[in-house]
Amino acid sequence: MTMSTVRFSLVAVGLFMLAFIGISWANKGFPVMVTRVVPLKPDARIPTFEESVKQGLRKDWENSKTAQSDGDKERDKLRLELLQASIGYKLSPCDATMRKNLVEALTRYVNAWAAMAGCKFGRCTGSEKQLDAAAAAFQSPADIHVHATLTEAINKGGISKADFPKSIRDDVFMFSGVPFTFGEENTCAGGRRAENSR
Repeated sequence: MTMSTVRFSLVAVGLFMLAFIGISWANKGFPVMVTRVVPLKPDARIPTFEESVKQGLRKDWENSKTAQSDGDKERDKLRLELLQASIGYKLSPCDATMRKNLVEALTRYVNAWAAMAGCKFGRCTGSEKQLDAAAAAFQSPADIHVHATLTEAINKGGISKADFPKSIRDDVFMFSGVPFTFGEENTCAGGRRAENSR
């Protein structure tokens, strides 16, 4: 077979295929693919922007008016203990038992967070997923309420970082949100000094 015969055969096969495709297309009525633009239709499963905003505002309002937790019974117990201890110390900063209760409750609370986040001695070696899970678990509306009450109690003075185990000292400061007094006297000791000077 010569080169011209091969070319002729290829051209003949190509023409045959073109004729076959053309006849098939003609038999179907010469259909042409057309694209058209149609407006998007709303989907009931996807909230509108306005609905999303309303849901967000509603959730913020609920969080500000309620003290909902994440539903974990162990964490709820720790929250309640810390809330009670914070209120007790806030009302009676001169009572040694109230001070001890606050230090113990805050130690248990911070230890639970540190264990969940993979943190020790102020260093977190846990994965980013662990840290995010711990942050979410300890930032419920109930926790925010507890943190606010704890801050008020710590502001009374009389509690220092030295009262806590070394493994959580830096983390305790983070949860209270206020600098510890580092040995400064609390309001109770100042009042006693004023009474003694009379």
